[in-house]
Amino acid sequence: MRSTQLALFTLASGRSGTSYLADFFTKNITHCYSTHEPYFTFGNPTLFGKPIAWNTQHNDQALLPVLQRKYRFIASRKQPFYFESNHAFLKAFNRHAGTLLNNPGFIHLVRHPLRVAKSEYVRERMIRQLHVPFADYADDSGKRLFRWALTGQEEVFRHSPSSLSRFQFYLLQWLEIECRAMQLIQDHHWQDRVYFIDVDVDLKREAVLKDMIRFFDLPHQPVFNLDLRRNPTPFIGPTLLTQQDTQEFQTIARNLPERYKMLLQSQPYRDCSWFTEVNQLMRDGN
Repeated sequence: MRSTQLALFTLASGRSGTSYLADFFTKNITHCYSTHEPYFTFGNPTLFGKPIAWNTQHNDQALLPVLQRKYRFIASRKQPFYFESNHAFLKAFNRHAGTLLNNPGFIHLVRHPLRVAKSEYVRERMIRQLHVPFADYADDSGKRLFRWALTGQEEVFRHSPSSLSRFQFYLLQWLEIECRAMQLIQDHHWQDRVYFIDVDVDLKREAVLKDMIRFFDLPHQPVFNLDLRRNPTPFIGPTLLTQQDTQEFQTIARNLPERYKMLLQSQPYRDCSWFTEVNQLMRDGN
């Protein structure tokens, strides 16, 4: 066993396999406190809602007490491993992870950006159609915001047209999340603490999951249970991209600053199964 608890988090957008991975840890990894989005766990903030806005606004007076509460919860677990598969991590915790986490590790889940954006858009539309309570919250200025998304005030949105479709919003959110992931890794020289998974082709492959276990030296069950939870949007079939979706992607891609285009062409993204398709769409749109 490790003398210092290893705290594992996902670096991921929503709709990128976080619930599947959480179920894998719960059913297969031993000596590990595993959670997904801890809505009903006293003392362990989910980080959705206001912490996202506070992080964007650099309101650390409000944000830090919440993050410190999460840190204390993690440290109080008796197991040598802690795992949280929560896409709020990069939305609210990225700026302070280096100072608050003693021994972190990360699983970087990357899914096709257009499929993420379409899936997030469809999920939000369903939530609003069902009138799910507390889907919105008020930030400190009183503006109503969707609880599970960025605020729209982050840097990537400053380079976009004033009128964005919600699908385009989620495309830009994907870019911001990936920028934060790479910045976090580079700033703290954590390259050797990150295991990368191309969600579209590798997340459900037993060989990849076994390799991830070896990477972090995780204790596990002798036989894996791979009957794991998917998280489809109710009443909706597979995520399908339309011609309008690709055109909306090309519209915002034309205005992206060079550093965002460079991100999409760099590692680890250039090895992703969708790399050629997405970059061809960008070239065709210019």
